[in-house]
Parts: sequence; C-alpha cells; structure tokens
Amino acid sequence: MDYFSTIITGASGLLLLHAFHSIYFTHISFKTQTVFDSQHLPGSFYLLIRCIYQSILKKRGEIMIEQTNEELILSVINCRFDDKSLKSFCAHSGYGWDYPDSDFRDTPLCFPKFLFSKLIAMIQCSERFRLSPSGLLCVRECVTLLEAVDELKRGPFTLEARVNGYRMESTGVEVELSLTASRLQRCIWSSTLTLLSPINTKMPRAQTSLPISHDPKWEWCISLSAPRRTGVSCVWAFCDLWALCGLTRHNLHTLWMFSRCMAEMEKHRGVEVVRAPLTVSVYYHLPVSSSSGKFCIRMCENSSEKSRTAWFSLADQKSRVLCISGQIKQQTSEKAR
Repeated sequence: MDYFSTIITGASGLLLLHAFHSIYFTHISFKTQTVFDSQHLPGSFYLLIRCIYQSILKKRGEIMIEQTNEELILSVINCRFDDKSLKSFCAHSGYGWDYPDSDFRDTPLCFPKFLFSKLIAMIQCSERFRLSPSGLLCVRECVTLLEAVDELKRGPFTLEARVNGYRMESTGVEVELSLTASRLQRCIWSSTLTLLSPINTKMPRAQTSLPISHDPKWEWCISLSAPRRTGVSCVWAFCDLWALCGLTRHNLHTLWMFSRCMAEMEKHRGVEVVRAPLTVSVYYHLPVSSSSGKFCIRMCENSSEKSRTAWFSLADQKSRVLCISGQIKQQTSEKAR
C-alpha cells in the first residue's frame, strides 16, 4: 500500500512540475515574443487567467496610461488550413457541412476572422493593451478581400494583428485593430475591427452612416431561427473569454451574425456577390440573446457597369430591432483590372 502511495505521490509531483514548467515558459515567451509559430501558441487556460488578471488591473471604459511607445503587433507564422475547423465553421454559420467540398464556391469570406480568434485574445490579454478585456463590444468592421480566400490553402500563411489607436467617445473608449492574412508577403484578406470598452454595461446604439435603402422591387427577406450554440469546437472567436467563466450573459456572437448574412447572400444572389475584389462594411447595433427566437435577414443590390453594391441587415423578427447592417462594394472585372 505504501509502495503505491509513493508512486502516486511521485507521479503527481512530476505532473505539477511539468505544468509549472509549461506555464512558466509560456509566460516568458508571451511577454518577450511578438512572432509566434502556429504550433506553439499560448494555451486557452493561460490566456483565460491573463484575461481575468488584466480585467482586475484595468477599469472598463477607461484608457490606461501608456507605459511605452512601442506598437502592439503580434504575428503567427506557418499557419495552415484545418479542414475539420473549416467544415465545422461552415456547418454552424449557414453554409452547410459539405460546403468546402462543393464546386465553384470559395472558402467563406468570414472564415479568416475565425482564424484570428486566439490572436485577438492574445492582443486583448497583453500588458501593452490599454483597455480592460472585460466587456469589449464589437461596434463596426471593414473587411477587404483582395484575392479569393482559397489562396491561403496553397501553403503556409501569416496572420498579423496590430493596434492602430484609441479614441475617447461619449460612450467609452474605442480601439481599432488591424487584422491581415497574407501569403508570400501578399495580402489576401484584411479587416479593420473597432471595439468599444463602454462606460456602463448598456450597449450603445451604433451610429451608422450606411445608406440602407431597401427597394421592394429588388429586396429579399429570409427568416431563420437562432441556434442554441453558435460555436465551433468550443467558443466563437475564442472570445468572450469571460463567457467561459459565466461572467457575462450569452449573446449571439457578432461573427455568427455576419457570416450568416454572407451565407444567405451567397445562397440567394449567387457566389459572384461575395467574390474578390470587394469591401464589406458592417455596423453592429445591439447584442442579441439566443433566446430571442427568430430573425429576419433583408438584402438588396444595385449593379452598374463599374461596380456592384449590395446591402444587408439582420433584425429580430418580432420586435424589428436591428442587430447588424452592412454593405458590400464589389468592383467589376473591367474596373478591377
């Protein structure tokens, strides 16, 4: 009996030593490195602990005094497409589980943003990030697709995230993040993401400048039900790290709403409406609880010789409360050349 107790005690000690060793070197590399290999990223548990710690140190809605003039830029190299994650993403976001195997259809426009999940979490948990990671809200986004997302499948690619700057607003502090997915030093996909650290917990309405005018002649409305779970493997965008602790209410993730709108646009208007080169501007208005039930996606488009523009919005079917709205601007082949 004493023999087995000694073995168990020794094994437990070795496991604790190994865990301490792993966490220690992860912590050292996280604080000193700006470029990470895709196979050696910080673990989810470590980032969760950092998120809680940084949320205690920093106050929501306030900007911390800058300790250094160094830009906050993090990169992940040697990234490769994971077919399992892609299939799961497509199944949850309205494309269908068999989407990647279908002919004449590119990888979904929003999938690269999912690939940035952990990198965005790393930015928010950094000591150099001047806002509290608790309660950050996505208010607007501008996605630029220069080439088909399928180009990233051809080999290793690089993801880069940087903080462009902070702005004081009446509702809190905004931070602008720049996300870039490139291969062979050629940008394929990029996004400018604006997050808000609100002064209070109430979500401010987005001040959209998009001319959302739905012409009944060219308008389509699709009704859909909100899923109970909008996650891929674990949590959308890795994020809402606080949701992992149950510290925030569960809302439909902005990435799910955006990707679902793009999926419906492609289904009803054809793949050409989301083909590169294009720019998508999105405004997020209110967080939506998954218990809300059913939603309505409205879309319309206007084409000319030089460009093609489409508008979309997602609203609660019962209350008509607008959740997100957006615009797709696409160049024709003649203008693109």
